[in-house]
Amino acid sequence: MKIFICDVCGHLEFNAIPDKCPVCFAEKDKFVQNDSIFKESSEKSPEAEIKHVPAVTVNKQCGLVPESPCVDIIVRVGKTMHPMEEKHFITFVDCYQNDAYIGRAMFTPLGVYPAACFHLKNAKGKITVVENCNIHGYWKSEAAL
Repeated sequence: MKIFICDVCGHLEFNAIPDKCPVCFAEKDKFVQNDSIFKESSEKSPEAEIKHVPAVTVNKQCGLVPESPCVDIIVRVGKTMHPMEEKHFITFVDCYQNDAYIGRAMFTPLGVYPAACFHLKNAKGKITVVENCNIHGYWKSEAAL
């Protein structure tokens, strides 16, 4: 799989570069290819996996939008929760469905836990969740719907 990183906001695209970044709207020339971004993070900090790999729960009963068909994708960063400190924190969590970007939760280092929920209209295929730690880089998890 090809992985392209937006140099402006850190967003990842899989397989192809979009005309504009869906997060920050940067032009396609701002993307650089790095197919081993997840491997590099894991190799650089193998002991960090327990605090970085997103734990993903698929809840078929939507808690926020019960009047419409909806599936909750609940994300918590790390089996042992990742710290959220001024010098070490999760910057964002991105959610993809079938390798297509669908949303981002952004975090400040203080005042929140590294957790998010995405409410899907369509419950088919595969979910990929990518998180970025300001020190330890990119980590991901996948879940079937």
